[in-house]
Amino acid sequence: MDLNAVLGAGVLLVVVYYMVKALSRPLAGLGKIVLRSGVAFVVIWAVNAIGDFAGFHMGMNLVSALTIGVLGIPGAALLLAVKYFI
Repeated sequence: MDLNAVLGAGVLLVVVYYMVKALSRPLAGLGKIVLRSGVAFVVIWAVNAIGDFAGFHMGMNLVSALTIGVLGIPGAALLLAVKYFI
């Protein structure tokens, strides 16, 4: 086996290792947002299920879920305030 090929493969492995390491943090953050948005869909569904008795309905869409997923409880309060005042 040629020495240049061995060195090239070693350099390639090091570069791939550092690229994966550098990209893993943003992808973990994205996964956290996706998980929180999934929980937000469940919360919106629960609000709609309980709100049927009181005549209240909240739109269940991706923007609402992402708002609650990113902002948390203040995002839910924001959406409820927008729904109530507009």
